[in-house]
Amino acid sequence: MAVSVATYYDLLKVSRGAPPDGVRTAYRRLAQRYHPDKLQGNADAVRVMAMLNEAYAVLSDPDKRARYDKWILQAQAHAATAAGAAASPPELPQAAWPWCLLFATIAFALTSIGTVAYKMAVPVVVAPVHASTSK
Repeated sequence: MAVSVATYYDLLKVSRGAPPDGVRTAYRRLAQRYHPDKLQGNADAVRVMAMLNEAYAVLSDPDKRARYDKWILQAQAHAATAAGAAASPPELPQAAWPWCLLFATIAFALTSIGTVAYKMAVPVVVAPVHASTSK
């Protein structure tokens, strides 16, 4: 029994062996149909277009497509072994977290907290204003 897994190929409605021109044609056809500018007022149009863009980004790049095809085979093998159990397919490989963004956020937070703590701990010294006595 073959187990089916929903894929980007299903989203773009192309076969797994489709050439790059076929993928591009299918993407353009669906993008024209579901573009948010053509479906104004439809809240799902933006979500559908984002999914189409993601699918095209993966299937149009030969390296990403090869990794994705390998992931599909692994997911199908996993689904076949867990056919009786309701197991979710493994997550797609995600891009690495931008650690510099995390460290910059932490540095900003610590600087802000340090500034507030310093201003609370060090009293403000106000110089007395002398009234001029000249008439």
